[in-house]
Amino acid sequence: MGRKKKKQMKPWCWYCNREFDDEKILIQHQKAKHFKCHICHKKLYTGPGLAIHCMQVHKETLPGVPNSIPGRLDIELEIYGMEGIPEKDLEERRRMMEHKTQESQKRKMKNEESSDSGDDSSQPDLSVPPVVSMPSTVAPVIGLLHPGVSAVHGSMLGQWFLLLFAANSSRPQFKLGGHSLERTHLHQVE
Repeated sequence: MGRKKKKQMKPWCWYCNREFDDEKILIQHQKAKHFKCHICHKKLYTGPGLAIHCMQVHKETLPGVPNSIPGRLDIELEIYGMEGIPEKDLEERRRMMEHKTQESQKRKMKNEESSDSGDDSSQPDLSVPPVVSMPSTVAPVIGLLHPGVSAVHGSMLGQWFLLLFAANSSRPQFKLGGHSLERTHLHQVE
């Protein structure tokens, strides 16, 4: 059996630590959020390109890269996508991602062990109660006459009619598919 392939690190923005699925999307993000001129809204490709543009066109000096986290304001770094990121920051990111992966694997193993132990008292029962199917004309009648009947408990239609009846208590007559439903009986409507 061969070695397990090491998972490739997703592209991420050095300026704001945001992760992306594709490097092209990362470059679009950098152009739109970090390398966009605040005066004429021109989108450039790098921090130094933005600094040169602002100096030559608008005669302004930029203090740092816009919308970046503290400590990553350096306008002189030539970062384009994932290229140009300082090596120490790449290593730090790799270590952080490995640590997250290990933590999630530990949690997963712990959850599997607790579910295999057979101790159901610690976990709430999340199973869905069975829905009893009834003819659509019978369920509302049973629900109105006997709201506590368990057969109607699973019937959304019965619960809907109970709510409808409570909302229209001044006029307790409803129509359902050619039938008129009153509080005490069901009869055919002409």
